[in-house]
Amino acid sequence: MHRNGFSLTIAGSDEDLYLGAPGCGLLPLHIVARRCDLQRIGATASRAGAAAQAPFEFSVDTAGVRIFVTQLAPDPAGMRSPRAHANLAALGHGLRALSAPLGLGLPAADLLTPGGWVMQTVAAVHGAAPAGEDAALALIGRGAGSTPAGDDMLVGMLAHAWATGGASAPLVTLLRGLADRLPALTTRASVGYLRAATRGEFGSHLLALVRSLPNTQCAHVLKLAGRVTRHGASSGLDTLSGLIAASEAAAAIATDAAQRAATAYS
Repeated sequence: MHRNGFSLTIAGSDEDLYLGAPGCGLLPLHIVARRCDLQRIGATASRAGAAAQAPFEFSVDTAGVRIFVTQLAPDPAGMRSPRAHANLAALGHGLRALSAPLGLGLPAADLLTPGGWVMQTVAAVHGAAPAGEDAALALIGRGAGSTPAGDDMLVGMLAHAWATGGASAPLVTLLRGLADRLPALTTRASVGYLRAATRGEFGSHLLALVRSLPNTQCAHVLKLAGRVTRHGASSGLDTLSGLIAASEAAAAIATDAAQRAATAYS
């Protein structure tokens, strides 16, 4: 049970399905149900728990439902624009101003320190360096909760990778190669979110934020980021930190490549 809905275990699947109320945003693998139905399910779950009964079962009739795919369209040119860079810098500044620790136990300012272990790991994963798979494995399943902080960071990183490079982005290719191993590495909920992210499918709030970066004023971008950060205990903040870490790692990789090219030319 979560704040706005329930994670459902589906027979024969290694991914969870989320059942939530309308008006709270969409997640990948998400069924939106009427609030009255959710209240009945919640009441039944509470009674079953109080009576120490086995998990109860119910069915969902999906006949005639509308299906949405929350997929992010790649926009490499837009993500390279001055406005996108300015908005990402503002998000990074705001995140670093938070003093509370995120899901990995560090404040964002420490988590995103250039040269620190987290940023080194992000750079290796994002750049698909030879050590990229080991770096990804260091994040997958790291942290507590139904979606560990390392996985939430990877979802944010995949959002940046998809926006800048689409299905051929190195990070997307790397995580797709690990898709079959995920059930042994992390939670059922994270398995679904990570696999969806390699298809370019993200929660609607994160999708709206990334779409806004190239063409929206900073004040509205920060408002959209606030919606992302309200997900879970720290999941939204961890996802946002992954997005910022990936953008900064990509910028550092590009700068290093330009400097090496200039040195070779001279």
